[in-house]
Amino acid sequence: MSTANQETRKLAAYIKDMGYDHFDAHTIDITKMCILDFIGVAIAGSAKKESSIWKEYYAEKVTAPQASLFQPGFPNMTTEQAAALNAVFGHVMDMDDVHNASITHLAVITVPTAFALAQKLHLSGRQVIEAVAAGYEAGARIGETINPSSYKYWHTTAVVGAFSSGATASKLLGLTEEQMVNCFGSAGTQAAGLWEFLASGSMSKVLHTANANLCGMRAAELAKLGFTGAPAILEGERAFVNALAPEHDMNNLIKGFGEGYRITENSFKPYACCRHTHSADYCVEKILAAHDINPDDIVSITDDTYSTAVQTTNNPYPENPYAAKFSVQFCIAAAIILRDLSDRVFTIENINNPKIKDLMSKIKVNVSPKLDDEFHQDPNQWSHKLTITMKSGEIITDQVDYPIGDFKNPFDWAMADRKFRLLTEDMLGADVVTRLLDNLHNLETFDDINKVFQLS
Repeated sequence: MSTANQETRKLAAYIKDMGYDHFDAHTIDITKMCILDFIGVAIAGSAKKESSIWKEYYAEKVTAPQASLFQPGFPNMTTEQAAALNAVFGHVMDMDDVHNASITHLAVITVPTAFALAQKLHLSGRQVIEAVAAGYEAGARIGETINPSSYKYWHTTAVVGAFSSGATASKLLGLTEEQMVNCFGSAGTQAAGLWEFLASGSMSKVLHTANANLCGMRAAELAKLGFTGAPAILEGERAFVNALAPEHDMNNLIKGFGEGYRITENSFKPYACCRHTHSADYCVEKILAAHDINPDDIVSITDDTYSTAVQTTNNPYPENPYAAKFSVQFCIAAAIILRDLSDRVFTIENINNPKIKDLMSKIKVNVSPKLDDEFHQDPNQWSHKLTITMKSGEIITDQVDYPIGDFKNPFDWAMADRKFRLLTEDMLGADVVTRLLDNLHNLETFDDINKVFQLS
């Protein structure tokens, strides 16, 4: 492939020139919501088993207390350690946000880097907002370029994460355009993260996000010191896009500069499971609100959806809680039986629940050519159509294209705050949560980001 178009350099130049003063009120508002949502999810995630393993791993490696964890009462760590741990905390529950068109969780590969560096450097809330939005922009554009082609093997959040983190760090470190090009070159050559963990439900997914933050921060800090990276890391013949995506559109990297920001297309999760299940989950919620359904009277359920959802979530026999989060059959059955898809639902006990297992056996998942075509025409549309056949002969059908939390069916601040409280009040207490929410709502007013967490 010719590198004459210099997409890497053009993207770096655009990211460098992004500034808080250029953002409209909606962009600032949604960026603050992305940050708030992630911190709430991370606080809750800090108590999970995977998080405990990472805390134990770093316990004897702390050399300088430079940045805080999104966990109350835990000592500060180095910037890299804090970024890695917060990335684990924020991804382990699968309740962090998603950008549909790029199929990427962008908060987890930007916010940990932003807060770790900003705390070390005593930077302002405005600088954090600017850097997070820049990281979203880089990651979303690169994800849109390689998907859906790359998604069969590569976890997008992992592989674009080094670029997103690198862009975020570059803004906070004040890199020049040339330095940012070098940062991207070093970030891209470190990119990694495969989907094989889904086969066993292993813990690798949070390793992906921790590693992405470490790679991006390292790439930016090295670039600032003069370390060079491949200047055509995206468009080169033996570079990132060609390696990951046999089918791709390089124009997605650079089209529409100045016509709005990708962070405004972000979606939030009300359910603690893979976003590819959420239209089905919300469809169940709508059906249950409209019909008095006894689960014992269900003969069959058909879920017609798009191919990427089937590829990622068609798992009728999940063996552990994490695998259940990627099983649309489990999610549909649990939503009907338990009327709940919070994190507490995804347990071995519920996987082995006879009623849930019986209902799962009645669920058939199909690729709908129509919905698959619509997904490829509009990557923001993640549709599921459910058809429930009852013993009485009644057939109940509903379809959801944009579930609650989607940017086309968005959270408002009341919903975002409610999710934050549900995730954090048991750990922090209502008064502390109220003060933290107030600080995050007014993030742009802080001259030093460290003050956001001074809650006493």
